[in-house]
Amino acid sequence: MKLLKNFLVLLLILAVFGYGILFALYNEQKISIDFLFLDAFLVPFSLWSGCLIIIGVMLGLVVASVSKMLLGVENKRLKKELKQTRAKLEKLNH
Repeated sequence: MKLLKNFLVLLLILAVFGYGILFALYNEQKISIDFLFLDAFLVPFSLWSGCLIIIGVMLGLVVASVSKMLLGVENKRLKKELKQTRAKLEKLNH
């Protein structure tokens, strides 16, 4: 089952990567990017959108990692609390 899941994830990644390459090949239109303190410069639309997607994925990974880390800390705290409660319960039963 894990092999099938890994295969499907790999297939999905390859499909998205292939779509990105085709998107870059067929969208050669240049757009002007003008930041507040920088002069305007021309960048291919595919490059600009690809960079934004990569930045979004990276930010998503950072948020997910922090969330998972906080859940791990809470899980450890709850396990400790459960252990203490079980010890108190054992004390009361004897």
